[in-house]
Amino acid sequence: MGKDRKHMKKLRKKRIKAIKKQIDKHEENILNEKGRLDTTKDYWRKEIDDKFLKQIEEDEDFLEDE
Repeated sequence: MGKDRKHMKKLRKKRIKAIKKQIDKHEENILNEKGRLDTTKDYWRKEIDDKFLKQIEEDEDFLEDE
C-alpha cells in the first residue's frame, strides 16, 4: 500500500467519525429546536439522509476495498 493510500485511509476514517458526530448534532436539533425559515426539521433530516449517510457509505466502501 502506497503512502498516499495509507494517508487517504486515515483521512476517511477521521471523516467518518466527524460525520457521525455531525449526524448526532443534527438529530439533537431535530429533537430540541423548533426550526426557522431556513433550518427546519425537514432540512436537518434531508442533510443527514442526502449528504452525511451517502458520504459515510462512500468512505466505508473505499475502506473495504483496501
